[in-house]
Amino acid sequence: MNGVAVRAVRISKGMTQEGFAKILNVSRSCIAAVESGFRPVSPALRIKIAQAFGTGEDITEAITRARESEKLAL
Repeated sequence: MNGVAVRAVRISKGMTQEGFAKILNVSRSCIAAVESGFRPVSPALRIKIAQAFGTGEDITEAITRARESEKLAL
């Protein structure tokens, strides 16, 4: 999972960075840094995302779409 995938999960849930950060118990600046690629997605953040949002079909689809769009942008 990278910053693009984190952003895709957040957007798929219709959340702002602030709301997403609150649910994950991290700062908004942490989410902004991860999404912009200035900070890697830590194992702890991956676990928090999985615990908060699960690994259901909608999450998997959002991550897959993010990966595909990232390939197209290159």
